[in-house]
Amino acid sequence: MKHVGETLLNHIESNKLKKKDIADNAGITTTYLSTIFHKESIDADLLERLCIAAGMSPMSFFEYPYAVHKEYSDITASTVVGAATVTIGQEKSLRDLLAEKERTIRILMHSLGIKENGTETGQKSSQID
Repeated sequence: MKHVGETLLNHIESNKLKKKDIADNAGITTTYLSTIFHKESIDADLLERLCIAAGMSPMSFFEYPYAVHKEYSDITASTVVGAATVTIGQEKSLRDLLAEKERTIRILMHSLGIKENGTETGQKSSQID
């Protein structure tokens, strides 16, 4: 993580923002804002308020690779910034769901006396496999 105070101060100065406006919008005094410039880290709630007041992304304070890529056997997740969400087992669950639907269709067809090719067998059965 980058030095919070220095990063914030650099953003304010490079964008020619008024420190008083930032402090007022964040709900703190300008004196307290000046002390934050020397702090390496601060409370997350305060960081959020300062980011909103200064119009900057909270990601500005974190050092992160530009492309994150993780692989776990057949599961992959990649993202440009931040975390990626992976649903494990979704593919298997979809296959199981499709197999169950196929089984249900075969049972219904059998109970109605319809062969798999679509022709009627002439026999209706009340027994289900």
